[in-house]
Amino acid sequence: MKTVEDARHLRDRILLAFEMAELATDPQERAEWLTFVVIGAGPTGVELVGQVAELAHTVLPQDYRSVNTTEARILLLEGAGAVLGPFDPKLQRYTQRRLEQMGVEIRLHTLAVDMDDESVTAEGPDGEEVIRARTRIWAAGVQASPLAAQLAGQVGVETDRAGRIPVNPDCTLAGHPEVFAIGDMVSLNNLPGVAQPAMQEGRYVGKVIKTRLAGDQQIEPFRYFDKGSMATIGHRSAVADAFGFRFTGFVGYVIWAFIHVAYLIGWGNRLGTLYTWARALWFSHNRGHRIITFEQAHEQALDHPRPPSGGGPATPDRPRAESSHLDTATHTDRSQPVGPGRRKPGR
Repeated sequence: MKTVEDARHLRDRILLAFEMAELATDPQERAEWLTFVVIGAGPTGVELVGQVAELAHTVLPQDYRSVNTTEARILLLEGAGAVLGPFDPKLQRYTQRRLEQMGVEIRLHTLAVDMDDESVTAEGPDGEEVIRARTRIWAAGVQASPLAAQLAGQVGVETDRAGRIPVNPDCTLAGHPEVFAIGDMVSLNNLPGVAQPAMQEGRYVGKVIKTRLAGDQQIEPFRYFDKGSMATIGHRSAVADAFGFRFTGFVGYVIWAFIHVAYLIGWGNRLGTLYTWARALWFSHNRGHRIITFEQAHEQALDHPRPPSGGGPATPDRPRAESSHLDTATHTDRSQPVGPGRRKPGR
């Protein structure tokens, strides 16, 4: 997930799985739509399964007529022996316990060895297992930008397993002091490919260029200042390892929120974010941003046609009487019904 559009696409896929489960008439197919597999139990994977669990068990149960979203099966696969591998063991244990309380099925020492459009093959201590799931999310790391491999080929160095190019301590390429590389496309001091190292590298490179232009060639190597590690788990629950202390639960969530809001640009964005969070967490207990965009919904609806209203299957000489309600943007708010068969009577 590199862009806002990637995030929207992922949100669409998760929400559409519940919509398609509502349309499915075969119990096996419905179970597949209600099965979510997240691969990788780092901060990204933990936050994803927590959000999916909240949607299934708290936000969506009253939104559907024929499907019980609380029956969703949510799995987290991790090849190592603990969730949140880089974190303190205390935080790891709390995170695993909290996720299990939320209904997440955690599989440690388990690798995803194969995948197709409708299943994941997992290899764990008990052997291989095929998990039927229409929604599969990879959170175990991504390849670096192709630009890294192109630069490596030009300067004659090898990229690492993740496709990252090694750089000098001053973030320059080997033999090319005029070329800088930063962020998750570089391999430097075993730093993770997350925002904080990239931001600090960017500020450092700016100072290096300014120092060079002033005629000073004595430049200190880049040093990363670790501000701590954090991850949200679910509703008012997070873990934080910051300022030399370790926090869990609501305190961890407040620290996580404070740090992330502080890095937003402008007080308007900060106050707006705080208002949205407060409204969702304390007043409405709901998530307002649940729009499914047309392109994604239309593609899924074409793959899963509904029978015509007059009964009987759709055939070439008997087209469907109506298009699926998934052909329009849906799921904006609980107070707005979004199609036939969506609401329970009286709501």
